[in-house]
Amino acid sequence: MTDTVLRVIGTPATLTPELCARAAADLPFGIQFEVLDGLDCQRRGVMAPESFDVYDQWFHSLDLLWTAASIRPIDTTRLARWDEVTIAGTRPGADGRQPGTWPGSLLYAQSDRSLAATPQPGAAPQISMLPTTYNVDSFVWTPEMPALRHAGEPESWAWLLDGRWHGRAALAADPAASVVELALAARAAGLVDIADPGDLTIEEIDALFAVLMPLRRSGHFTRFWATSDDAVRLMTPQGSGGGPVISALWSPAYYAMRAMGRDLHYAAPVEGYRGWHSGLCLSAALSGERLDMAYAWLNWWLDGVPGAIMARQGYYMSVVQPLRDTLTPAEWAFWYAGEPACEDLAGSDGQIVVRRGERREGGSYQGRVARIAVWSTIMPEHNYLIRRWREFLGD
Repeated sequence: MTDTVLRVIGTPATLTPELCARAAADLPFGIQFEVLDGLDCQRRGVMAPESFDVYDQWFHSLDLLWTAASIRPIDTTRLARWDEVTIAGTRPGADGRQPGTWPGSLLYAQSDRSLAATPQPGAAPQISMLPTTYNVDSFVWTPEMPALRHAGEPESWAWLLDGRWHGRAALAADPAASVVELALAARAAGLVDIADPGDLTIEEIDALFAVLMPLRRSGHFTRFWATSDDAVRLMTPQGSGGGPVISALWSPAYYAMRAMGRDLHYAAPVEGYRGWHSGLCLSAALSGERLDMAYAWLNWWLDGVPGAIMARQGYYMSVVQPLRDTLTPAEWAFWYAGEPACEDLAGSDGQIVVRRGERREGGSYQGRVARIAVWSTIMPEHNYLIRRWREFLGD
């Protein structure tokens, strides 16, 4: 084994203890994992490419990483399963034309250093990021909700702003996720006229925050969480007052709480889901032995085991057949086919997260991905939006 260590930065969403342990066992070199929250990871990726070898995070980060020249193109001839890689929006039943940053639009590196949805003609494709995991997100509500809900009322993003659960609503601290969700919510509630929730104008941003700031000041939102572990702590009732009854939530936190026995309902909003895609980038500072190790890391991700670890916390994977060969038939039927579980199913940490007879909200992979309403995104008015978001968080 070489003494050189591969340095990987990412978030708890993908750099789980189970995945890191399996990688250390499978690969013939040492790996140093640095697990950060989303915004800190993004900041490191942009500002300090010499401090990492592989960046593992969201596709919409490319709007910042590529512009900053902190990552290098990936040579697809060095990816053993490149021909098997697909991304959300390119399989039957899916559509990548929703608002926000569809990952396919930023995939291929061009000779003028722009990014495009198609390869540069005349050469083997070079890509900006290797697509790995993706999912559709919404929010959860607790058993207290039905007592406050109208009979037959459809699940809606508008619920995040609804005064019926004032003081007991929670959100993610990440603006790329939460702002598009709040834009969907404000539009669904008829509070703000928004043309494209993935591309807000300055006027729309101001109108949205004119709605949000009074809610924040009056205590409508209980707290903002940064990671899935943080969300689990937040959603665990403390004392007689209880926790939130509604919260934006990511899949790993939902299934972690299911393993704890929490009775939560993951919503399938009538307006559709927020979609996101993750992937792996190579630092612009990479060369020599570390570059070879980084390609080995990328190829390991395209085998079945990493995808299976991700599937057991609710994520989808860009390479399907090795994943299907690794999951049990019962796991594939529940996580991808949307069928009722024929047996209890364990999460990636071995705890039971799905009980026999339960069915995944939204149904099959095709049904869920086809209902993406907007992709997580870095908007053109990002700098102004971030200023307003910081005002909102700190108010």
